[in-house]
This record gives sequence, C-alpha cells and structure tokens, in this order.
Amino acid sequence: MINIDWHYLMRPMIILGIAILIAAALILIGYEYEKAQQEDYQESLSTLRSTHRLYRSIVNDIDLLEQYRNLYNGYKKSGLVGKERRLSWVESLEATNQALRLPKLAYNLEPQEDFERPKLIERSGVSVMSSSMELTLSLLHEEDLFTLLKGLRLSIKNLFTVDSCSLSRQGLVDESLKTKSANLQAKCTIRWVSIDEK
Repeated sequence: MINIDWHYLMRPMIILGIAILIAAALILIGYEYEKAQQEDYQESLSTLRSTHRLYRSIVNDIDLLEQYRNLYNGYKKSGLVGKERRLSWVESLEATNQALRLPKLAYNLEPQEDFERPKLIERSGVSVMSSSMELTLSLLHEEDLFTLLKGLRLSIKNLFTVDSCSLSRQGLVDESLKTKSANLQAKCTIRWVSIDEK
C-alpha cells in the first residue's frame, strides 16, 4: 500500500482548492456579466428598432406633408385657395367662347357668398365661398353647351359647379336647323368656388 504524506500535499491541495474557488467565482461573475450584457444588448436592440420605427414614421410624415404642400400650392396657384379670381374666370369664359364662336354669350357675376351644400362640413379656419355666374347663351346645338363647360374646366383649374341649366328652342319645331345662327337659347347658373384662407 502507498503511504501518502498529507503534510506535503496539504499546501498544493489548498492552492488547488483556492484556484477552483476562484475559477468558480470567475465563471459565476462571467456568467452574470454576460447575462447583464445580453440584457443591455436586447434593450439597445429594442431602442434601435423603436428609433427606426419613429424615423420611418417621421419620413412618412415628411413625405405626406410634402404631398399636401404641393397640392396646396397647386390649389393656391389655380385660384381655388385664396382671394377669388373673377378676372381669370371671365377671361377663361371669353377664351373658351372665342374657340367655340357662339352666336351670343352674356354673363353676370354675382357677389361672393358662403358656399352651402347639404353635406358640406367646414373645418375651423377654413371658409368655403362661392360666386354665382348667370350665363345667357345662344347655341347652334345642345353639344355647344357641354363643349363650353368642358372648355372652361380645361382652361382653368379653378373649381366650379353647374347649379342649373335650361334650354329652349328658337323658332318652330318643324323648321330645319340653321347652321349659321342660333337654334337654342340656354340659361345657366354656374358657381365658382374658392377657399378663403384664415
């Protein structure tokens, strides 16, 4: 049997025990440190993702704002937003008639008033106004009326609505249609719409 001298082994075994304890402590500390770092990483990752979401939301808002600003500037340029542009309405009407060459075109533009429609809800700070224009026209045929209204829509980007139109025939029904003078008389009311800036 081997005789072990524990007296000589005591010191190395104590050192080994202390080394094992230190190694275990270091492993435990390392594990706790890694766990804390992992939690910090997850928290940072979550913050980064929420920052990316916020950034994308801000970029989308900026894009939307740019679209609305472009639309608004277009509306302002066309005259839909701002002071009414009575002269441009009349010029558009006359330019369209110059191309059509109607036998007679007379108009009467009324003062501006509130634009009232049953389902129109005005937001605070926005006032929708309108100016009524009475048109008296002599037409060769019915299509001239539609061509005039279409020409107005194409020549000016301003918004108008047709409130009413009535057509009456000139002369007897059995007479043949004239090609150089008026066959129909039309009376129409159109309403030019503008949005007043507050």
